[in-house]
Amino acid sequence: MNEQKVTAITALAQLQSSAPLGRLVWGSELGTAEEEDFSWLWQGYLARGLVTLLTSQWKSGKTTLISVLLSRLQQGGQLAGLPVAAGRAVVISEEGRSLWRRRVRRLGLGQQIGLLCRPFRGKPTKENWLTLIDGLVALQEQKGLDLVVIDTLSTFLPGHNENSAGLMMEYLLPLQRLTAAGLSVLLVHHPRKGQHLAGQAARGSGALAAFADILLEMNWYRSPADGNRRRRLRGFSRHEETPRLLVLELTADGTDYLVHPEVDDEEVGEGWHAVLLVLEDAVTKRQELLEQWPTDYPQPAEATLWRLLDRAVKEGWLRQEGSGKNCNPFRYWLPGREEMLRPEPGASAAEMQAWNKRVMQEFWQGDK
Repeated sequence: MNEQKVTAITALAQLQSSAPLGRLVWGSELGTAEEEDFSWLWQGYLARGLVTLLTSQWKSGKTTLISVLLSRLQQGGQLAGLPVAAGRAVVISEEGRSLWRRRVRRLGLGQQIGLLCRPFRGKPTKENWLTLIDGLVALQEQKGLDLVVIDTLSTFLPGHNENSAGLMMEYLLPLQRLTAAGLSVLLVHHPRKGQHLAGQAARGSGALAAFADILLEMNWYRSPADGNRRRRLRGFSRHEETPRLLVLELTADGTDYLVHPEVDDEEVGEGWHAVLLVLEDAVTKRQELLEQWPTDYPQPAEATLWRLLDRAVKEGWLRQEGSGKNCNPFRYWLPGREEMLRPEPGASAAEMQAWNKRVMQEFWQGDK
């Protein structure tokens, strides 16, 4: 055995026995180990031991989404149709207590949720940052935390150069102490200026996105000025549990989110919601959808509409009957509204009377 091979083997042996560098694991050993399932807090988005980066524009609803998540985290449940495990969280927030006081009252946040509002008088130093992480580790040992939220990262990260990969990693790597302790870490960040590719919205060095395990990007569904409560939430990760796209809508009382069908085509997405507006109040199976098209939605080309309808039927969002021929055109309606549709010709008087009663009941309920 030559001298180079002896040196290499000696170095590997030293590496394997060196505690500060961790234990070297051989492929044969790793291959036979039992696979560990991820312990999801919010399935697909937040997991113990992983870092999630949520990027979204200012005042677009990031903290609102987080606060609703915190309310579910207290006892477990569902958010946006995805399971949420019960757990304890701490939020490091750039916002003052007065804003959080409103959320606490509205959502009933209690002892499971801790808030550290504006802990520093100015931009924290590196020592401040490391002290904060030390405190979170100690709190995890005392209270058994499950989630740490840093909202926003740029407020609390030391330094003034987000474009420096070296500085970014110097400050991000200490967060591994939290994930090593079994915590899920959610970093909230702002997007870069101008257009960007999907998965590359986060402002500053790409080292930030590379450091995170799961990337979430939230955008307005339409124009920021139209008051629409819908948001697009895109997910990027190596985990099959992470939804690629969710269309969320905050309820009027601000305590929950509705989920709309996943449509990853801007033109199709706009068309789908117009179709919903037409069919949600329909009392007959619709044939000519474009004739009832809402005026505040741009009418799609016929080819686009047919593509949308075909997909909606295949996905189960719509029901369809007919052959598509002139003598037997397609007609569409929403699942679950069959009882509200006018009975077919030849229906009995009793069937017509029962249908009329159901329609009137729905009308008066909707008028309240």
